[in-house]
Amino acid sequence: MVHFGFVIYHPPRRAFDLRRSRRTAHRRPSRIRRLLPAFLLVLVGFVLDAAPVAARDCRIFNQLMTLTLASEELHEYLRTGSNSAAIARMERFLSNTSKTELSRGMKQQGLHDLYKATETLMAQQRTLLNMLAIRDRRGAERTSIKLFARETVAAYRRDLARMPCRRSHNSGLNEGEMGALKALGHISSATAAAGSLGLVAIGALCFIIYERRMTILRRRRKRYSCNLDCTLRCNNEEAEATLLDISQEGAKIKSVMACSVGDVIALDLPDGAPKIDLGSRVQWSNANYFGVNFKEKLPREAVKDLTSYRRRGAAPPRPLRTSRA
Repeated sequence: MVHFGFVIYHPPRRAFDLRRSRRTAHRRPSRIRRLLPAFLLVLVGFVLDAAPVAARDCRIFNQLMTLTLASEELHEYLRTGSNSAAIARMERFLSNTSKTELSRGMKQQGLHDLYKATETLMAQQRTLLNMLAIRDRRGAERTSIKLFARETVAAYRRDLARMPCRRSHNSGLNEGEMGALKALGHISSATAAAGSLGLVAIGALCFIIYERRMTILRRRRKRYSCNLDCTLRCNNEEAEATLLDISQEGAKIKSVMACSVGDVIALDLPDGAPKIDLGSRVQWSNANYFGVNFKEKLPREAVKDLTSYRRRGAAPPRPLRTSRA
């Protein structure tokens, strides 16, 4: 019997820090982070009481997880245009996957309930790849929105997480695998529990770091509507432009001046607007619209001041004429 004792340490309260309070005021407590310690305790108790089990064949399960990850990467490429290797990865997976073998393997491993959802997900990915080949990334993204492709992948991931990674029966094991199963019986439960506890702790730490990183990135990339008239300077030329929206990392701009990807531009804001250096580089261009990345990340206060400048009484921007298709 292994007993664990936990000592809860409460650090002394620090002096009030105004800047620290401002940084943490907008942070919402993560529900998952609050429930994580309880989940770890339950998992550790389960590991301590569990006996050594047979090796599990997770080949089909891992194949379905690969499909899920490849689908998420493809949708991220459609949304942002980054990681173009996701297209080749998805094409390779679909070409190397046999429906007959996949159906047989899912039945053997108790995953037959997911077969219809798997067929639907693979059909959606083929449709998106065809749209990429026929049209472009924007067209494929619009198609994915109409098909609710991102929601389909999220629901599939949840269903896959509930499925067991095991064989329906223990048939088909050769002598080498049976010998490995017998060798597992010599491992004590305490040793297995200690190793599992370390893996759980490492996984929890990685999860917390990943969640924190994603929270910071979402906060930086959150876009605010601006619609502010300004002057665009690019290649020693000037033109009128409209700053449509802005985030801490970049902005979306509309102008009659044609800018190529990689051009360095500068934006001159009107009189009375906050004095902010908006030197940036063009990342993508589509007709009169293009997106830029700032040379230096803007503070959140600067972004809020710029977006609230229009609401403080500046004249509304001139309506932009759009051609009807």
